[in-house]
Amino acid sequence: MAQPSRQIVYVEIDDEVTAIFDQIKNIRKKEILLVVPKKAILFQSVVNLRILKKKLIEKSKKLIIVTADRNGKHLAAKVGIPVMRRVEVEKKLVPKEDEVVASKMRIQPIQARRNLSLKEERPQRFTEKKVSIRELIQEFRSKDRNQRRKSADYNTSLHRIKPSRKFLIMIVFVSVGLFMLVSYIALPSATIYIRPKFDNVDFTVNITLADKRKNQTLLKENKPHVIVSEVVSATTKQTKVFTTASKEFNGENAKGKINIVNTSNEEWTLKEGTRFQSDEGIIFRTSKGVIVPGRTEDELGNTSPGSLVVLVEADPFDIYSEPVGGRGNLPPIRFIIPGLSKYNQRIIWGESKERMEGGVTDYRSIVKEEDIESAKKQIEDNLILMAKEDLRTYIDEVNQLNKSNLVLLDDSRYLKTELLDLRLSDDLEGSYKEKFELFAKISAEGVAFDYDQLFTVLKKELGGRAHPDMKIRDSSIEAKNITYEVIDEDELLGQIKITATIVGIEEFVIDSTTESGARFGMRVKEKVLNLSVEEAEAFISNFEEVDAVEIKTWPVWVNSLPRISESIEIKLMEN
Repeated sequence: MAQPSRQIVYVEIDDEVTAIFDQIKNIRKKEILLVVPKKAILFQSVVNLRILKKKLIEKSKKLIIVTADRNGKHLAAKVGIPVMRRVEVEKKLVPKEDEVVASKMRIQPIQARRNLSLKEERPQRFTEKKVSIRELIQEFRSKDRNQRRKSADYNTSLHRIKPSRKFLIMIVFVSVGLFMLVSYIALPSATIYIRPKFDNVDFTVNITLADKRKNQTLLKENKPHVIVSEVVSATTKQTKVFTTASKEFNGENAKGKINIVNTSNEEWTLKEGTRFQSDEGIIFRTSKGVIVPGRTEDELGNTSPGSLVVLVEADPFDIYSEPVGGRGNLPPIRFIIPGLSKYNQRIIWGESKERMEGGVTDYRSIVKEEDIESAKKQIEDNLILMAKEDLRTYIDEVNQLNKSNLVLLDDSRYLKTELLDLRLSDDLEGSYKEKFELFAKISAEGVAFDYDQLFTVLKKELGGRAHPDMKIRDSSIEAKNITYEVIDEDELLGQIKITATIVGIEEFVIDSTTESGARFGMRVKEKVLNLSVEEAEAFISNFEEVDAVEIKTWPVWVNSLPRISESIEIKLMEN
């Protein structure tokens, strides 16, 4: 008769999900009917049913819940577990007497291995030899002597009893089993590596830079937001050679004809000196003002643009201030009118039908007033940049001497410069020179302040701003992350007010040596006991304090976390 394919398991009201799984995991039946009473702990969370279902699926078993609990039915349906209200017990049919007799009398083929049993069932003939009285007496005396010998051996060597081999094997198996049980419960360990969730955080504070010569009393008060500063100065000079930009043209300008094309319906008026420009930037100008007719239409409705041929002459220099001369001898090309908009340039333009001719290149460099003024501006700007570097060099020397960390206030408003000297030749303007030189000297004055003191103030302010369960990562607070800008100045008092901002990284505390970290560790451990590594990692990832998690177990073949929290350790990820 076929075995039933389902097994009924009854659950107590206070059974945990782990105890229920231990009760049914070794059942061989593929379908398990779990009878659960109302208000059972199993129905307190949908997570319990989800975990139980997943575990049984891994064992290739089907779970059916039998309960009258409304909440339990709802949670089971949510997870996808079938629900029954009561169990239908299968009736076992009692076999009829004739069937029992028939089964007992069923004749089976005789096999070789059954010969022994057949022989035992048959009535056998006694083939043993008859024993005489003499033989019986001899056998009795022999047994009596053996018994006395064994009794004497027992009395002389009481501790030489040979233990049973089966007993020893049983002891070994029991010991190994106990060792494996203790190892399974106590020896496995797990290390949970966690990267705390973090975020960038910044803090801004107002700082007063107080000149040490004018604010000695204020600095002695050691106010937290007052930093010492001082004025630094340097003198910078330079002789610089400039290339003459201006040129005097002595050659001949190219001349020719341009056909002006007008595609609009209206006449187009162009004034004297209208420019026509080539792709290379060469300019040709008209010698007089002209009126270009609009397009016309013949009797058949065909239209043709208006056109007018004018005389033009090239400029001595192109749009890049380079001499034109022979470069103006251009072949037939198209010209734009740069004085018009991009749209109008597509309506009216110029075309040369013949080559431009007559251009001759001949020029020389000449120093003009604009060349000298441009050179003065360049050397002053260059000297200001050089003065900043000279001031920083001076500050570095002071820092090395005094073991300090002064920095220059990086604000152009507080870098004061004065031109002390500017020298150039008296006959420079109008001279024909390709190059000329200038000499200039300036004095520069700036403000330096203690950068270490600024960093200390901002670091302290930022650290005290963290959430009770969070901390500022020390490695993220760096002096290079400070930015500032000047907001006010009192020149009379020698005080400059700046607003400084420092940026750091704020992260949750999971260090077990701290109170908040110990609380976090207890919360994590009590939730992941005996879960699989995959389930534990997914569960821990949902904590608001966790950015990433990785779990490693020992021995390596263990794929679940220990049953006791003392075997679980929580550490920070190194990276």
